[in-house]
Amino acid sequence: MAIQLLDPAQHDDRALRGLTQVVLAGLAVLLAGLWWVQVASRRTYQSQQEIQAVRTVRIPAVRGRILDRNGVVLADSQPSFNLGLYLEELSPEFRAEYARLRPVQVVSQAGLSRFLGRSTVVTQAVRLSRADLDQLQWTARIRVASNAVVRLGRLLGQSLPFDPERFRRHYLEQLALPFPVAMNLQPEHVARLAEAGDLPPGADLEVLPLRLYPHQATASHLIGYLVRDDRSVEGEDAYYSYRLPDYRGAVGIEAGFDRELRGRAGAKSVLVNNLGYKQSERVWNPAVPGWDVVLTVDLRVQKAAEQALLRVGAQVRAAVVALDVTTGDVLALASLPAPNPNHFVLGFPPGEYDRMRDPQLRPQINRATQEHYAPGSILKPLVALAALDCGLDPRARFTVQPDPARPDRGCIYVGRRKIRDTAPPGEYDLRRALIRSSNSYFVHWGLQPGVVERLVQLGTQLGLGQRIGLPTRQEAPGVFPSLAEVRSPGWRDGDTANLCIGQGPVAVTPLQMALVFAALANGGHLLEPRLVDRLETSEGQFSRVVRRFPAGQIRRTVTLRPDHLRELHSAMLADTEDPEGTGRAAALPGFRVCGKTGTAQVMDAQGRLRGYTTWFVGFAPYERPRFVVAVMVEDGGSGGSTCAPVAREVFRALQQTGAAPDQELAMNLAG
Repeated sequence: MAIQLLDPAQHDDRALRGLTQVVLAGLAVLLAGLWWVQVASRRTYQSQQEIQAVRTVRIPAVRGRILDRNGVVLADSQPSFNLGLYLEELSPEFRAEYARLRPVQVVSQAGLSRFLGRSTVVTQAVRLSRADLDQLQWTARIRVASNAVVRLGRLLGQSLPFDPERFRRHYLEQLALPFPVAMNLQPEHVARLAEAGDLPPGADLEVLPLRLYPHQATASHLIGYLVRDDRSVEGEDAYYSYRLPDYRGAVGIEAGFDRELRGRAGAKSVLVNNLGYKQSERVWNPAVPGWDVVLTVDLRVQKAAEQALLRVGAQVRAAVVALDVTTGDVLALASLPAPNPNHFVLGFPPGEYDRMRDPQLRPQINRATQEHYAPGSILKPLVALAALDCGLDPRARFTVQPDPARPDRGCIYVGRRKIRDTAPPGEYDLRRALIRSSNSYFVHWGLQPGVVERLVQLGTQLGLGQRIGLPTRQEAPGVFPSLAEVRSPGWRDGDTANLCIGQGPVAVTPLQMALVFAALANGGHLLEPRLVDRLETSEGQFSRVVRRFPAGQIRRTVTLRPDHLRELHSAMLADTEDPEGTGRAAALPGFRVCGKTGTAQVMDAQGRLRGYTTWFVGFAPYERPRFVVAVMVEDGGSGGSTCAPVAREVFRALQQTGAAPDQELAMNLAG
């Protein structure tokens, strides 16, 4: 049987044609939809897809100011204009540079050539490893970014550094933040950028607070300095994706009042895409500025103290403390050499960092409070009070014997040990012994029954060998024997002799001795030294006091007989006014100074004389004491020749400022 084959082309099937048309129409709709989604709407979907995450950024608060007692600014925060590159705006250039750098090869397409009837070649990318591709991307990014930095440098008229490794770290860790190009631009540089019309993509100025110290190294030990610290403090959110540069106080007032000065950090959210580039940002928690700290220091007195020390020598190692004897206000606290706190924020100039590490200069040490020294003869006023309390007649004469080796100088023997004297041989009462600073006289009376025990009792009550509790984190307690030590079998007369001339088991700070002499001046009240007067917050053009620190706080009152104090004051006045006085260079017309000089030996580890520590401590005016000044100079000539002239200049500044003590406090202390 023959089979008849149907020719589909000749077969008329309306249903099949309809079905075919429906299928083709559906395919057309599907293709049109695909075109709309993948081509026409590609940018919209791609933009939505790229928005992937939110990053949080910690915004440091503007740090509060530090001011002197008269409102002069000692530390301030000013706007710093920093030039940066937002790398998300450079991403098209990154891709273009990557495409340009990637190697390609020419490939002949034989099949296509036969179809077209002519020779055809195309280029295609060379196959590279993943590591090679990554390295190529980094090369492209670094070239684009470095070229942008070079262009910005030309606009600023200076060469700007570019560190590829720093750029890499920033890209990996802080991509949503601008890459720092130049920090703390000068006003003329900001003007050039504002006028330029061809800035590289992504270049922008960011304003951040910058800590500045307008008086450079003046009072820098008291003020302190900052170190970089972006961590959250108590009361802030602990977690942030990024942290803008922030600082905390390391020492000084900056450290002791860091929480008050630092304020409260703010926060902003940064919307980033899947590549980590910033899309937008919003501040959702504004930063709260810190409080101002108003000190008791008078900048005029502080500068006078530092300038007087510098006249001793450019590399002088010394300290000055000036106090109000009725309130305890610290009017000057100087230590030289001193660091410039601006360098801890802006960077150290060449050679300065090595100077900071000099083992002899040690600029970071606060010699007024942080280093202790043998007091030498400035301890003799306490020895005098102890002897008076134990029955010394201030008019009684004691004969100082001549030193056989130096007949023009005196000496005293304790056992078989000879203690040399700088005073000449002859007869001495209390007044002459103090003004000539006779070692023999004070050793003799210090060895009398009960005197050393009373001396130790007085020194302990007046704070020697004890921490004061300063907020500056720069304090040494010093060294002073206890009653148990001086009563122990191991204590010898030689130890008592050393103690009575300010040598041996005793070491003090200049601030401690200033407080001791303040107590001698005000009748026996050991005051709390007051460094800070108040905390303020700025509200527009006005300031509001947040907290005030009371003046005249008494740590303890030491019982001192008024008649003994009168004898002591009279002898200390003679030290600066009598022709024989060792402190004559501290005398100031119209402002009578009571004082005492001191020169203490400094021994090395082998017991050999290494140098001298020189002192002058005094108070003025004699008739109604208002101020006390303590001066210490390492390796000075003598207390009278080196330190007394410095004290005179500080007293002169105190006299000229006219800073009167609180009259009510003065009456309370006197009563």
